[in-house]
Formats: sequence, C-alpha cells, structure tokens
Amino acid sequence: MELLQTRTDIGLVRENNEDIVLALSHPKNKAIKLLLAADGMGGREKGEIASTFIASSIQDWFIKKNSKTLNDTEKLEKLLRKHIKTLNTKFIKKNGQDKMGTTLILAIVNKNHTLIANVGDSRAYIYQKKELIQISEDASNVWNYYKHGKVKKDDLRYFASNSIVTSCIGIYPELCRISFTKIENDYDMIFLLTDGVTDNITDKKIKRLIHKVSPKYLLSSFIYEAVYVDQHLHIPRYLKKKYTENYVVPFPGRDNASGCIYIPEK
Repeated sequence: MELLQTRTDIGLVRENNEDIVLALSHPKNKAIKLLLAADGMGGREKGEIASTFIASSIQDWFIKKNSKTLNDTEKLEKLLRKHIKTLNTKFIKKNGQDKMGTTLILAIVNKNHTLIANVGDSRAYIYQKKELIQISEDASNVWNYYKHGKVKKDDLRYFASNSIVTSCIGIYPELCRISFTKIENDYDMIFLLTDGVTDNITDKKIKRLIHKVSPKYLLSSFIYEAVYVDQHLHIPRYLKKKYTENYVVPFPGRDNASGCIYIPEK
C-alpha cells in the first residue's frame, strides 16, 4: 500500500513553528510526487515567512508543470535550479538582505528517477535493502569534518557550530547554493527530515525505528522521539581531545521537528 505523509511538531521551546512540509501527488499524474521540507532559520526574524514563501511557490510551480517535463529528469533539474534561484532573488528583493531565510530540501519522484534538491542542512534518506542511506549532504559548518573522515556523522550534533549553514534561501544571493542528486526509484522508502529531528536522534535510532514501527506510524515516531524522549546523548571523549571547539548536547524538543515520507506501492 502506498504511503505519502507529512508530520510537524512545534517542539518544547520555540514559540512559532517555522517549518513547512509538503507531500503531494501531481494533479494530472498521480505517479509523480513532490516531497518538500522548508526549515525557517530560527536565528533570524520571522523564518516562517521565508519557509512559507518557498514552499508555496514551489508547490504552485510543480502543479503547473506538465507530466512530460516532470518526467524528463535532466530538463527538470535545469528548470528547478533556475526556479529556486529566481525565487531567492525575488524574496531578497522584497524583504531585504540579511533578514529572513530558510533551508530547503525536496524530492520529485517521476517515472524513472527521484531528483533531490538541497539547500541547507535538512536531510533526505532512503531505506533500501535493509540499509539506511543519507542521500543529501549537510550544507553546514561542520560537515567537512565527517566528509574527510575526522568525525563520525552522528557526532556532528555536538558541535555548537553545527547549526551554522553554508547555504540557504534568503539572507544573501550568493548563499543560494543548490546541490542535486538523482537516484533510481528502487528504494523501499524515502523521507525528508529537518534538523530538529536529526540533531536529536541518530541514524542508528532511525534504523531501529524502521525495523520496529509500522510504516503508517514511522514518521510520527521519528518526530516523537526527537521532541519528547531523552536519547541519553553525551559528548564523546575523543571530540574533546581532538578539537578545541565549543560543544553542546542536544536536548529533546529544542527545535521545530518535521518531515515527510513516501513509501511506494510494491
């Protein structure tokens, strides 16, 4: 049975939910899907304005595109890159520089491929052949520590600078750096999660939940664990010995937590 679902939680600290998540089928071709998570930047004013703008604009763009265009993955990537850049310029022109911003991750599932676009540090995962695979790369201040094999990925959450993104929509034109990844549609599920989820639950916990929880309740379980359950996280000793950095231990519910999931019918 096919599953297409979104969930969001304001968390335990924030006064507003600045996350926007979407998951929908194209009105003229139900086989084509859009999944999207826009995480308004909490360190700036009114991040929900930026996330709402980008989410609604891309939803409108997706609905108006015809099936032929959306099923041409190479053409789709070029058009989507241009559209996101245009939206970034339009948003900054209207609201000013260094004001409001949002991260963005989205997936468009077409006939043969899934195209993932990422601006920021929300994450796209697939579950395939009993393995959890992160498809996107975090555009964050500390991702290179992991990329170059210096730090375990699940330990990036302890760096105080982990929340500093190196790409976003809004703020400045040059920060709109978009990375694209194209994958085959041979996965068991795909899901997008904001950092309010992934900063609090490890990949190991995500995988355990996939094995344990019914697909219908899986996304809710990710978010519930991130917001309401003490994960007993602690800073590994090797980090303190290796780097003279400021460290923090993420606590449950410190941020809005959101995601969307698509499980194709088998």
